[in-house]
Amino acid sequence: MKVQRKGLVISVVTLVLMLGAFAPAWSMDNESPVTFDIPLRWLGADLGVGYRGLALLPGVDTTFWVYAGGGYEWMNYFRDSSGALLGPGSVAPGTEDTNNTFNRWEAAWRLGVDQGFLWNERTKTNRFEAFFFYRGVYDDNMISATIVPALFSSGLPDRTGGLLNTLQFGLFYDDLLFNVKHKIYDGFNAEATAEWGPGFLFNTITGNADYIRFNFNGRIFIPVYDAVPDRVSNLFSVYAGDYVSVDYSVGLNGAPVPLFIRQSFGGRDQKTGLGHAVRGVDTAAYDTNFKAVNNLEIRANLPALYFSNLVPGIVAYFDVGYYAQVGEGLATVPSGFLASTGAGAYIDVFDLGSLALYVDYRLDSPNADGTNLMTFKLEFGMHF
Repeated sequence: MKVQRKGLVISVVTLVLMLGAFAPAWSMDNESPVTFDIPLRWLGADLGVGYRGLALLPGVDTTFWVYAGGGYEWMNYFRDSSGALLGPGSVAPGTEDTNNTFNRWEAAWRLGVDQGFLWNERTKTNRFEAFFFYRGVYDDNMISATIVPALFSSGLPDRTGGLLNTLQFGLFYDDLLFNVKHKIYDGFNAEATAEWGPGFLFNTITGNADYIRFNFNGRIFIPVYDAVPDRVSNLFSVYAGDYVSVDYSVGLNGAPVPLFIRQSFGGRDQKTGLGHAVRGVDTAAYDTNFKAVNNLEIRANLPALYFSNLVPGIVAYFDVGYYAQVGEGLATVPSGFLASTGAGAYIDVFDLGSLALYVDYRLDSPNADGTNLMTFKLEFGMHF
């Protein structure tokens, strides 16, 4: 989002610091049968609890997962009433929050299993695994014809939100190692998923969803420099990273692809769509059926602040993206490329996550309000 809420930012920073104090209670060694995954939201959280005490194959991990959570979110809809994407300068500056932003409550849950097939001695994790999940999400878009006229009058079956149940199968290769002391990633991972949201899985109770989505994503990190590799806490270290994601969804049996799917990238850990994946672009804009992104970064970790797990840093990046509608009866959407560059500062908080503050500049064209520069955009967590 362009506009940050000061009270919210203070609350999130306070929450992160409080959570950091309890980090040891959440840390489970590799021998424990219970593991946790706690993705935080700006206002909300998801709790994942995994059990790996029942191995289905020898020498690798089998993890049974259950997740539940939700939160309050701010989202955008950058199309006009005909369904056409909004072009540069098509929104009067200062009116985005009135015309193109809506608030929503979201509840999400999932359960499934990760099954390893090859072990990685370097990372002490599965090198290659398959996973299967049932996922559910319920969105309540708090909109009206006077607040979000374009979305409310769009005719989309899920313009007020809805229930979405999906089945997801994926393959994951992991050789990514994190240096806990110096906060450097080294190696790569890659994931491919297929996600099916059939109409018969209660997806026509509210809305009208029947679709399939395919996603590929991968990350690679290369250490560049470490001033004192043997030091207990970080002094100065640099590493480069690159992330790529390609996402394609198609409606089945005459149903359109849900807005929630068009505005996100798939995968086991789903992310906001092309507007946001390409930093400096209006959040959730370019919500098309086909989208791809590449994020290139160089990160420099600075000396640890008192605690070895409280490490600030600076980052510079270059992002590119591509979008195309690929089907459906929406207004004509030309395909195109997006690009941005920028820099930021971040702080790694007790390995629970990072707070990052960016200054972004869009290179290909202005945003919908006619501006290219987006300043002081705060994110929880590194971009990838």
